[in-house]
Amino acid sequence: MMIEVADPETQHGAFGTDVANAILNLVNFGVIVADGEGRPCATNDLAWNYVSAGDGLAQKNGLLITESDFETEALRSRIAAAVRLGQSAAMLVHRSKNIKPLVLLLEPFVADDTGQRCALITVREVGRPSNRVAERARMMFNFSPAEAEIVSRVAQGREPVDIAAERNVSINTLRVQMASAMVKVGVHRQAELVSVISSADILL
Repeated sequence: MMIEVADPETQHGAFGTDVANAILNLVNFGVIVADGEGRPCATNDLAWNYVSAGDGLAQKNGLLITESDFETEALRSRIAAAVRLGQSAAMLVHRSKNIKPLVLLLEPFVADDTGQRCALITVREVGRPSNRVAERARMMFNFSPAEAEIVSRVAQGREPVDIAAERNVSINTLRVQMASAMVKVGVHRQAELVSVISSADILL
């Protein structure tokens, strides 16, 4: 079930369906387009993996549901508000199969070809790492291998003391490497560093 692109010959040079689908399957988060009732019209592969496995999100009678009635009601309400009122929203969806919840961001969306109003839902797993975030961070900021690995783990929500233990280095050594990484990025706080590095974590 994939996003359909209506007309590849538009004046803006829109991609054909196959190219658009391939691009959506490169991003490190799920994408769902749902109608006002909460019926998914299209997804990328990552989102469909969550739904088909019943991992936080699922379908019942063709409609999106969560593992709890309360969160399902909240999701339906936010979808309806996005579609009917043009309101953006966000919510957490808890999962019994994983301690990390899903973060859902909902935005109003109008299909260019039909004018149909939908909700565009992005689905991100808290702390889900890109397979290549350390490599990308190293390329972007000329990090050493150690700096890239440490920064990528911090961006995934890991505590510095735990990272130091895993790498078998002292916390002081780790702090020196973090400080060096911050200088290369041009920031002064860990939160700023995480924000910048997270921007490299869009693709799988």
